[in-house]
Amino acid sequence: MPRRKIVVLVPTKNEAGSIQQVIRSIDTAFDLSLYEPPRIIVIDDSTDETRRLAIEAGAGVLVGGGRGLGSAMYDGLKAAAALDIDFIMSVDGDGQADLAELPRFLQPLERDEADLVLASRFQRQGLIQYRYKFLNNFGTRVLTAILRRFTGLPLTDSHGGIRAMRRAVAVELEMLGSHTYVQETIIDAAEKGFRLVELPSVWKPRQHGKSRVVSNIPRYVFYTLPVLMLRSGQHIRLLYSGGLGLILFALAYFFVILAESNFRIKTMGDRVPAFVWITLMISIGFQCFFFGFILQLVKQMKYKLDRVGQPLPLASERERAPDANTLARH
Repeated sequence: MPRRKIVVLVPTKNEAGSIQQVIRSIDTAFDLSLYEPPRIIVIDDSTDETRRLAIEAGAGVLVGGGRGLGSAMYDGLKAAAALDIDFIMSVDGDGQADLAELPRFLQPLERDEADLVLASRFQRQGLIQYRYKFLNNFGTRVLTAILRRFTGLPLTDSHGGIRAMRRAVAVELEMLGSHTYVQETIIDAAEKGFRLVELPSVWKPRQHGKSRVVSNIPRYVFYTLPVLMLRSGQHIRLLYSGGLGLILFALAYFFVILAESNFRIKTMGDRVPAFVWITLMISIGFQCFFFGFILQLVKQMKYKLDRVGQPLPLASERERAPDANTLARH
């Protein structure tokens, strides 16, 4: 039986202190009688030495270009999907995930029980091996609740450190935000009918640097929520129903004024302030409709632009360590 081919994507943002150990751990995680040596691609949006250290450790590198780690990860998934591989995995570059668990996340794919396998730090007690900050915990719970609401799935974690997917999940992926790929890939897979499974995963203390995703949880949630609402189509329901509600309320108020004035124009002249409010509500209602239409149009244009783009080439390969100048992509 031929060995399976795997690509492991490692998104990084200034992870020079941990990246080489992460790459070495990935290299030794898989049974080479079942899998070919994994192709490791570092999806880098760093300003430190992460890129150089990753190449020295033998990984390929795809440069993010400063557009946000989410946009860089989208490019990485599309590049991986263009390769001759069976499964795509991703693991955080901060060293907090237990990389010895990686093969376990391939098992539901091998047994044809899932198309996307997600790590969860909250499926059972004791998986987080350090004191998890209350604010971080609260923000994660909020994001998880949003995902449950949008997907209808009994998810327990919004951004675990490991995930595995079939190539088709990455091929079909459509994404809007530049920082929300972790949540958007879940929503996208659920929308397209892919099967999702969560597995418990250990979360170790960070040895180097600090988390940037949850350094400001309120800001992260408020940034993420509008993108996820747009992604899930909730903007249509809110803006259209809100606009229609304002217009209907304004018309009802108008007929109340007509009835109170006995349909006399002279008497209605005394209700000018009320007519100003009615006009304002109708105007805002139509603006809600228009804004919802524009948002939906922008969303569809973004998807079409992504589809006409070609998969990006890898900056380097494991078989050859290129010159650092070949890494930049403009």
